[in-house]
Amino acid sequence: MQPNRRQYTRYQVAVAAEIEIEGETKIGETRDVSLGGASVSIDCQLEEERVVELALILTEDGIEDPDEEPFETRAKVIWSAPCDDGRFVIGIRFVQLGDEKTAQLKRFIEAMRNNN
Repeated sequence: MQPNRRQYTRYQVAVAAEIEIEGETKIGETRDVSLGGASVSIDCQLEEERVVELALILTEDGIEDPDEEPFETRAKVIWSAPCDDGRFVIGIRFVQLGDEKTAQLKRFIEAMRNNN
């Protein structure tokens, strides 16, 4: 059995994800989120190493927090896999999060941890 090589704990959560690809916005949904990245279900395949603009609409119990802006960052596609329904799941790594974005993500993850 191989040890888990992930640096950050992943939390299963489904929130809306918007991925901008060459000026076009694709809508998806997260399967999980961590401080380092996420996996997203989307209707198109993306090649590994591609850098995209990502926005996650952070919600708690399906309700968007009016005091919290969407989490927006650049992200790199690490892997992509087809699903049986014709969609794809992509693994993305957040790129160069600043202190403000890291704090925003930590607040969201802490809320998810407290609800589970």
